[in-house]
Amino acid sequence: MPEDWAANWVTWASRFDQNHVPAGSPAGGQFGPQGGSGAPAAKGGKPRGSGTAAREDKTEAGLRARAAADRAQARRLQGQLHALQAQEAHARGAAKKASAAAKAARHAAAKHPVTAKQAAARKAAAAHRKASTHHATLKQRITGLQHQISGLLSQAAQLDAQAARL
Repeated sequence: MPEDWAANWVTWASRFDQNHVPAGSPAGGQFGPQGGSGAPAAKGGKPRGSGTAAREDKTEAGLRARAAADRAQARRLQGQLHALQAQEAHARGAAKKASAAAKAARHAAAKHPVTAKQAAARKAAAAHRKASTHHATLKQRITGLQHQISGLLSQAAQLDAQAARL
């Protein structure tokens, strides 16, 4: 059983951990250099990710293309943001309605403590908690999206400024 676990670990590590070096390899140890599996570095070859595709395009056209891609991503996120804002408005209304229902049920249960009315008050309170939590979650997601959009747009502006300096 332990041998099976060790074999599975090596398989997993080589698949998901790019810095893992198998035991007994010339690179030695369990973790190798930053370049990947250690085999190319041990043979004197280039580490992974050092080709021309990995380099960032520093030309004016490349910078402007990256800025345009950031703006396009910001536009896609704007669409998601508008959908979330519509959901948030609906959730805010549902939370207010559930709050009013919970308050009314609580007052009814206090005046006439009948088991059915108490159960209705508990149910209304639970609905209020659920609606309020959903509303708060949506607000957090909206804030996160707004921050991400702002970051993308400022990064695009910086790339444009950098391209203009070239």
